Amino acid sequence: MARELEALRHHKEEIGQKSTVSPSTNNETTFESPEYALEVSGTAVISEFGMKDQYKLDTFVIDQDTVIEIFRIFALLFYPHLPVLNPTISISAMHDTSPFLFWTIIAIVTSHAMLPQHAFLFEQLQEPFLATLRITILKAPVPLQAIQALTHLIVWPFTTERQNRDTSWLYCGVAINAAMYMGLHHSKPTQSYRSIGVPAGSLRARAHTWLGCFLASTSLGMHVGVPPSVNGTTELATIESFVRNYPIPSEFAYHIMVHHTLARFTKVVLENSQEVVSHSLVKLIDTELDALKTRYPTPWTPRAEMSVLIAKIHLYTMTIIRIQLDLTTREVLMKNGFSIALRIVYLIDQGGIAYRPTEYQHLTPGFLQRAIPKNYFRALVLATIFLVRFFALNINALPEEQEIARNHVAMAQRYLKSGSVSKGDEKERAAFLLERLSQQRPVDVDHTKLRIDDRMGASLVYDAITMGHELRNVSVEVEEESTEDHIPEPSTNANANADLQAPMPHTNMPALPMSAVPDMSQVDINDTNNIDNMDMFGGQMDFSLPEDLWGDSVWGMFGAFAPSGPGMYQ
Repeated sequence: MARELEALRHHKEEIGQKSTVSPSTNNETTFESPEYALEVSGTAVISEFGMKDQYKLDTFVIDQDTVIEIFRIFALLFYPHLPVLNPTISISAMHDTSPFLFWTIIAIVTSHAMLPQHAFLFEQLQEPFLATLRITILKAPVPLQAIQALTHLIVWPFTTERQNRDTSWLYCGVAINAAMYMGLHHSKPTQSYRSIGVPAGSLRARAHTWLGCFLASTSLGMHVGVPPSVNGTTELATIESFVRNYPIPSEFAYHIMVHHTLARFTKVVLENSQEVVSHSLVKLIDTELDALKTRYPTPWTPRAEMSVLIAKIHLYTMTIIRIQLDLTTREVLMKNGFSIALRIVYLIDQGGIAYRPTEYQHLTPGFLQRAIPKNYFRALVLATIFLVRFFALNINALPEEQEIARNHVAMAQRYLKSGSVSKGDEKERAAFLLERLSQQRPVDVDHTKLRIDDRMGASLVYDAITMGHELRNVSVEVEEESTEDHIPEPSTNANANADLQAPMPHTNMPALPMSAVPDMSQVDINDTNNIDNMDMFGGQMDFSLPEDLWGDSVWGMFGAFAPSGPGMYQ
């Protein structure tokens, strides 16, 4: 471990010999433009040339105008978050040469209900698309465009009735392994050999696809509690080489290198059992993350700031939950994590993560936020649960810390509730979970163990969900299911879907004492007045808060995390 620390202290930026990137000898994928004739603004341009009057997938039919509108929304609101496709997108060529990618884009946009009519379209498209998806991912070898489609599904998965039924982590396995089979993790050019069985694709498409796979899988892995799978020295050197040698938007490059840093050091942190060394290690990794702002300069947008904040909340939480003896070190790390978690909640609540193109100024912030990747939602939940456990309901926290944490938990809860698209969806279930957790009595966190502690920082979320089960008298353990159990009776279906499930609507009950835990079906979270006025923590403030608690002046107490003013994101 001493060698690790010494190496980190003297870590220098190592830039290998830049590879000479020659034009591909293969035929370009037909909707790909020439190798380097690319814009790097982060936005995409849609070509409508050669389009059909309508497009059909099994029984689902969609007209030309609707397809154009969907692709425009994708290009302006979704694409900038994950600019791995060629920025000049020919709708007709994509449908003809990569139909699965074509339908994936339509499915993602409509499933997120960016326009009111999209929800109805997705209801019709869902089954035909899922049937196509199952066939595509099980048919080897998986082609490049299918890997790109899976990467988008990882970043923007469909909503699920339970979080543990989110299939995006399974898609990570398929995408990463299919990409490695194609050799995307190698920097050298390759041919489309018959023995491999799949066209190689252009160098640019291969590099961008691998970068997208790496970013999506690493980010999601941290949230589900699985260490980065792409973490070898050679693999990470290839990632950095691609970032430097291929034209990609600066913000996207910054996101990748933040996760590159996590992939380099997560294993070192997890394998270190010495608590004092862990603290030193975390400080050095924190410094590495801060240095990326200089090494990979990008406009300091809320998205760029969120990227490093999310990495740090993972770094601090995975370390804090492993420190049991050195409470002083644990306290220092908790204070650092406190400012990070507050800032995550604040930035998400301000709505600056979503893109706001002039073409869609008529869309409300509520609609625009539907296009942001799901990992921002996951990060908000992690940060909020961190605040609940270590500050809002921690008897050892200072009163000021408790109250600021409680207000930010309430802020997150309102944001999630207002962002709910349909009854009982993920955001509403998360809002309800936070409400239930917040109504518990403060405890001595230093002597309260997590039920689940082996999933890195994600352990906090899994433990909170388990606590939610206990509060609703739902079994916290999974039992083996028989064949009959896969077809639940209507009367038991609500219990089968109890994980983070919202209560049944239109059932009003008076407020119960905090010590009592009501059944889910007896709580009405449709009543927005109750939510907005809810005393989530059942107590009065012990001191006066600043009038501009939600403004930037409060951030002065957090030093480096304080925003520099209204123009900081211009």
